[in-house]
Amino acid sequence: METELDLSILKSGLLFRNLSDEEIREVIETMSPHRARYAKRAVIARDGDPFPEIGILLSGSAHLAHIDSNGNNNLMDVLQAGRTLGELNAVGRYRLHFTITAAEPTEVLYLSVDQLLRKNVLTAPVQIRFLQNLTLAMAQKAQYLTLKLEDSIRRSTRERLQDYLSDQYHRTGSRTFSIPLNRQDLADFLFVDRSAMSNELCKMRDEGLLRFDKSRFELLVEMPITEDEPDPNDQE
Repeated sequence: METELDLSILKSGLLFRNLSDEEIREVIETMSPHRARYAKRAVIARDGDPFPEIGILLSGSAHLAHIDSNGNNNLMDVLQAGRTLGELNAVGRYRLHFTITAAEPTEVLYLSVDQLLRKNVLTAPVQIRFLQNLTLAMAQKAQYLTLKLEDSIRRSTRERLQDYLSDQYHRTGSRTFSIPLNRQDLADFLFVDRSAMSNELCKMRDEGLLRFDKSRFELLVEMPITEDEPDPNDQE
């Protein structure tokens, strides 16, 4: 490739777990690798597009959103550097059901999974181990989407806020943190009305549960924190 990859970013996800630097390079070179850079707010791929390659964010961040028939913008996921996109689409050859947009200047590494799944005879142990990791990554993505669906159909605005803020607490290990979303993005991510969400945040503040200033939050002792559910694949 044109410049050396930062392998530490690739190792932060499941796809290349337990592979050495040399093994990572070996696998990548069999998957027709190429990179693309996107400006802030640029569309990486649109709802309905084919997505034949797995994408790995090397830098920046991306929003995955679906606009429903009523024109509501539903933010499905926010991906940071090291996260993958399109693995379900690339493996199953499914078209996208969301639009991917760069939330800031972003670089993506694309890998053709067809090279391993449909064109190569798998004989190299490193290829088989990579596909094992890919299977786990797809299971992790399916679990995330299942939990997202559960939240969208049965929880109140306060419960959704509580779960989201609790997740940020578990990620950072601190009751004080900044979230990567503005108010509208947060409402879109939680599938709630922005005004209703803002009102609920103010109620929680007035009840002494939390403090906030723009994207910075502080959860007070009285704030109920949803129990963390560790991902068993992150512990191996």
